[in-house]
Amino acid sequence: MSFDVYFQRFKDGDAAAGGGEIMRQTLQPFIVREDPERGFARVEYGAGSFDAYLGDDTLLANHIVGDKPWDLLVEGARAAEWVILPVGCPPCVTDESQRVHLPEGLDQDVVMVSSGEELLQKIRSL
Repeated sequence: MSFDVYFQRFKDGDAAAGGGEIMRQTLQPFIVREDPERGFARVEYGAGSFDAYLGDDTLLANHIVGDKPWDLLVEGARAAEWVILPVGCPPCVTDESQRVHLPEGLDQDVVMVSSGEELLQKIRSL
């Protein structure tokens, strides 16, 4: 899928710092090419791949090919305590405790996901 998926942590209704190092550790074994100056990494996982633009506090993933990369993205989001924000879709949380920290307006129609398959099904259903 070529649309953008953002990842970010929230605390008390605002964007919160952190998580980038944990996500990097999750992705690192599968990075096949990177440009650290741009925060870019090409990730290949299973029979799929995606482009990642990773910062200290956020991730943008796009050009996601295949089903397996979604599992890696959900795993990393869970570890980093990040909310998954697919463009045009409701926010997706990996832990119910994240719900109360979302900003007003983002806290509507929140979806709980526990796997890449669940996330992908939700995205495809919209």
